[in-house]
Amino acid sequence: MRRYRSIFLTLICSIFISPNFSFAHGLVGKRLFVEPIATEDANIFSEYDVVVPSYIIGDEGKELALGSSLTLRLTENLGLEIAGEWVSINPDLGEKETGFQNPELTLKYVAYTSPVHESIATVALSVEPPLGKEEIGADDFYAFGTGLFYGKGFGDLPESLMYLRPLMIQGDVTVHHHLTRDPGETTNSLSYDFALYYSLPYLQQFVKDVGIPAPLNRLFPMVEFNFQQVLNGPELGHREALMRPGLIWVGKSTQVGVAAVIPINGSSREETDIGVAGIFSLYLDDLFPKQFKDPIF
Repeated sequence: MRRYRSIFLTLICSIFISPNFSFAHGLVGKRLFVEPIATEDANIFSEYDVVVPSYIIGDEGKELALGSSLTLRLTENLGLEIAGEWVSINPDLGEKETGFQNPELTLKYVAYTSPVHESIATVALSVEPPLGKEEIGADDFYAFGTGLFYGKGFGDLPESLMYLRPLMIQGDVTVHHHLTRDPGETTNSLSYDFALYYSLPYLQQFVKDVGIPAPLNRLFPMVEFNFQQVLNGPELGHREALMRPGLIWVGKSTQVGVAAVIPINGSSREETDIGVAGIFSLYLDDLFPKQFKDPIF
């Protein structure tokens, strides 16, 4: 009982009691890269996305999704991410459906980092086995993805642009290969996302202390843009685009975020009117350094 009480108190302190900027997780040079809500993360540090919820209101009903993922650092530059998502679809007409989407396993290799230029680039290979429920949209075939994930901070801008130095961008480009013999199914698609952040911790520490009080001094105002496009098949050229403006708050070993989900093209508006998404993550390598600080191999 005392053990669980100690773990609980550790979590509470890491979320609410963070008197300084002692970040260790996700650093490239002086830049802290956070876990995006939908965009892929180029970092491979051990972390647990406890829940990544979204609630979408569309023309034909409502959809609630609860995602979760675990990332483990296997070697100095190699990481493994295991992700899953439970979905509840409540249409205006018809019966409610619930179940799991296909799980996704992703190997990520950090191919490039530049602490001076606050840059990181990671190549990735993912696989989605057909283990989910078709009634909630899970595919009944294997899918593979080959991707490039990246991050760039602008701390190397000149002094005349010092208030732009807290800006950073994180993004991904992934080609999804759908292994199906059904000619009516899409065989390839492209997803590309990017997230823009303004780091108040970076502003306070490395540009100018403008006196933002805690806990607001740990905020990252952000906006994500998410795109998905069909590359071949009967829906060639079909593209969906979403925007997610919101806020990320980062503690010593935790992260909490929330964003609106707004369709920004005609195809997306056919399925989405408005929505909200969030994220709650634990940085395992900071929270439990004895177990997760070093690579597994």
